[in-house]
Amino acid sequence: MQNTLVSRYQSQDIIKKNRYQKALSALYEKKQVWDALKSQRDLQQKDEALKKCKFLFYKKIYTIDNEKYYKVIGLDKHYYINIESLRYLSSAHLVIHLCEYTINGMRYKRALLKADKNKNEIYISKSTLKIVFQRCRLESIS
Repeated sequence: MQNTLVSRYQSQDIIKKNRYQKALSALYEKKQVWDALKSQRDLQQKDEALKKCKFLFYKKIYTIDNEKYYKVIGLDKHYYINIESLRYLSSAHLVIHLCEYTINGMRYKRALLKADKNKNEIYISKSTLKIVFQRCRLESIS
């Protein structure tokens, strides 16, 4: 009789542990779903804020190799910045790829970008190691 009581208590403990583990896994899955939705909502809000910002309005868009670029004016060569890389534009520094169009195609170079939306200017450092910003702007339509 004692063995049946012990086994009954052990089986009840196992059932409780299984319920607890299922509840924890359900909470974890809910948290993952909520985090994914939150990150998606944050990206949408950034896109809307970027659309409201007049910094990127009326800029000339170049299509090279089925990708869209802005042309940078004010540097020693003709460089282009991919439109998608400016999606996360903020007041902080942003690592981007400066693209130079050559005969062999696009050549990419890592650079730092900082934007001043009030003055409609951007600052680019061609090197990520030695940070020296040069003032430049994006080519406008008019």
